[in-house]
Amino acid sequence: MTNISPNQSQASMSQPTTPLRTFFRLGFHSAFFHRIHVRNLRITPVQLLWLLLITTAASILMGRLVVPGPAEFFPKALLWGWMITLLMLWLCWYLSDHARERGLKTQAAALFAIGTTQALVLDVLSTVLYMGVIQPLGLESSSWHWALYIAMTSWAALAFWLLLTRSTQVPVKLILLAGLFSFGAPVIVHLSQPPMYWQPYEEESTVAENILQLTQENLETQLQLANKQRAAIKPQRPGVVDLFSISYAPYGDDEVFLRESSMVNAVLEERFDASGHMQELVNHPATLESLPWASLENLERAINRVADLMNPEEDVLLVYLTSHGAQNGELSASLWPLEMDALTPQALNLWLDKAGIKHRIIVVSACYSGSWIAPLQNDNTLIMTAADATHTSFGCGSGSELTFFGRAVFNEALRDTGSFEEAFQHALPIIREREQQAGKTDGYSNPQIYIGDKIKPVLQALQHGY
Repeated sequence: MTNISPNQSQASMSQPTTPLRTFFRLGFHSAFFHRIHVRNLRITPVQLLWLLLITTAASILMGRLVVPGPAEFFPKALLWGWMITLLMLWLCWYLSDHARERGLKTQAAALFAIGTTQALVLDVLSTVLYMGVIQPLGLESSSWHWALYIAMTSWAALAFWLLLTRSTQVPVKLILLAGLFSFGAPVIVHLSQPPMYWQPYEEESTVAENILQLTQENLETQLQLANKQRAAIKPQRPGVVDLFSISYAPYGDDEVFLRESSMVNAVLEERFDASGHMQELVNHPATLESLPWASLENLERAINRVADLMNPEEDVLLVYLTSHGAQNGELSASLWPLEMDALTPQALNLWLDKAGIKHRIIVVSACYSGSWIAPLQNDNTLIMTAADATHTSFGCGSGSELTFFGRAVFNEALRDTGSFEEAFQHALPIIREREQQAGKTDGYSNPQIYIGDKIKPVLQALQHGY
């Protein structure tokens, strides 16, 4: 490392400080690949602090602009990303140090400041393009969204790399080091999935007004309700394609699932003459004395009861599942203070197979529900899900009357047709439009449908039977 003499040190101290606006101007020009001169620039620690505060505040503001509707500030996001910032500062210092050995007067802090303002300029441009093109056209979950992200990230990486290599004129091996950081850092940031400054505001689930009291009387009441409901199921009618149904709403903290279960039963009774063939399992304190709990045991027993009364070669069982869903495929269940186990597609498929249920319609109204298709699909099954395996559905908050999926497919479309496929296809654009209007920011839910070849004639007979 080159030794700095006292005279050089005093000259450096007497060098005038560069105005802060100069770094913003140079950052703007270098962001568009213009060659700039960074020699003899000097920034003080106070100036650098102000610059970081300004750029951070601007990033927070732009983060709010791209989240439509109500949003909550997530302060912990401020703690993320400082390791990348420190590495960026170290790289500027390291390359500047080598540049000084070659007689170039390049201050590391000044180079870092220009790189920071450069990133801010491109962040502003990216935000403008997102708000001006992606959001108005509803392309948040499309390949165009990802194309913009990749293009802007590559642009920023190339601009920073050119800034470093042009300003320091270091040897080839250090140019490669700068390129490795410039293009590798965005990849690391993406893979680590940093938190957003702003999270869409969702109303917290309201706790049911009636708190469940676990008493022996209540437990006995529940046992009687489950037995009574199963005993009330009527046998199949010879020569008629009967639709049997089980609605399963295991999440007791949100009333929307209770309402959706009730709505589905009403539609099935009206459209398919399913009265006497329906079982409803719900977790909610308000239904303690009217409906059996949505427990795994009650669901398996309900399936076995249908198997005893239906004609497996002629009739159809519809299972409607409505709850919050997880990315691992589990369907959330809660009924505090009871401990409720989550339902998985593998467990449901096992019970249906063991009971000998041949013709199946399985509807999963939950986030990430597309993951249920692979474990359940066969030639005798129709499966509809409210989302694909990587996206959330919408309308499952405590303030929702019905989920967007259940409302569009069952409460609206299926009332006008006996075809589940037609109802699904008719509902798709309606769901997309409502999600856009509601400000869904994590991508379109992308509902899925699977229809086995052998169940198609059974569904046609069911459709034309009423």
